[in-house]
Amino acid sequence: MNNNENLQQIVEGHWFSSELKANELDQILQKSTVVDYRKRETVVKKGEFANHLVFLIDGFVKVENDEGKKNFIFDIVQGKSFVGIPVVLSFEKYQFSVVTLTDARVLFVPIDVFKEVVKSNSKFALSVIEHGNLNFVLPLLEKLKSASRNNIRERLAKLLVYLSTETHKANKFTLLISRSEMAEMIGFSRENVIRMLSEFHAEGIIKISGKSLNVLSLERLEEISNSN
Repeated sequence: MNNNENLQQIVEGHWFSSELKANELDQILQKSTVVDYRKRETVVKKGEFANHLVFLIDGFVKVENDEGKKNFIFDIVQGKSFVGIPVVLSFEKYQFSVVTLTDARVLFVPIDVFKEVVKSNSKFALSVIEHGNLNFVLPLLEKLKSASRNNIRERLAKLLVYLSTETHKANKFTLLISRSEMAEMIGFSRENVIRMLSEFHAEGIIKISGKSLNVLSLERLEEISNSN
């Protein structure tokens, strides 16, 4: 089995390949590269020239705007996903950094080759727009809407719902991010996050110990997150 056949198995069934003709997919994969990363390694750095799209094959990464002492984490992305595809295709340089939260495998897809296929395949171009909006733009708008609230209780509850239902897809899981990173995701201090986690724990909404978190009442968290 050659390298392209291996990569085709990786993207099989993904929207990325479903609208492509065999020769178009082969054209992209021939120029793409797979790289393995350890936990907490930087995949791309904000400000670097954006020559490749980042397709996360497996593992988890965080997407962040790192500006010295003040960081903001946009999202946590899991395997079989492109990272920030609308933004990467629109700017000369990366507008965010991508850092692994676990060991991860990444497929780097050359942007110039990708754009050539987009120009010649209108159905594929439409899929890129639709999935870019669905998986990056709309969630980002929702996060910005949430960030306009001043109530840490609501914003932390929304984050916990997101981690449970979208990131881990389980009520009980091991946190991939620190308390400081949780604070960076919702725009509050680490101390406030620790205090509110303790309150949720005391109220029987969650059970937390170290990095182990068990959502005991997802319904209650959803009620709190939607209280405004």
